[in-house]
Amino acid sequence: MTDVKFYKSPRWLAKRDSILRRDKYECQNCKRYFKNKEAKTVHHIYFYEDYPKLSLVSWNLISLCNECHNKMHNRFDDTPTKLGIILQEKKKKEFENWLTPLLIVIKIEVLRERLG
Repeated sequence: MTDVKFYKSPRWLAKRDSILRRDKYECQNCKRYFKNKEAKTVHHIYFYEDYPKLSLVSWNLISLCNECHNKMHNRFDDTPTKLGIILQEKKKKEFENWLTPLLIVIKIEVLRERLG
């Protein structure tokens, strides 16, 4: 389900503009195939609904044309398509670097609870 409040927030709108400028308003997926198509959408590689803490993280955002954006999502259940998963795999290192400190904090909290 889309978080309309987030997508209308000043923070998102500013970040979206920043990412479109970073990518020169070009669809980054079309660009891989030497096609030049205008990007109008900024896509969360690791979906906002699953990872809201990544919602404004630049490496998790990519400019896409509407056609390519629709190729990233299964619109029936909002899961990543094969192409969406490939894109996530390309950013796996960044994702793991982001996740590791969080896991350490969780482990410390669990240990504190056990030691009590």
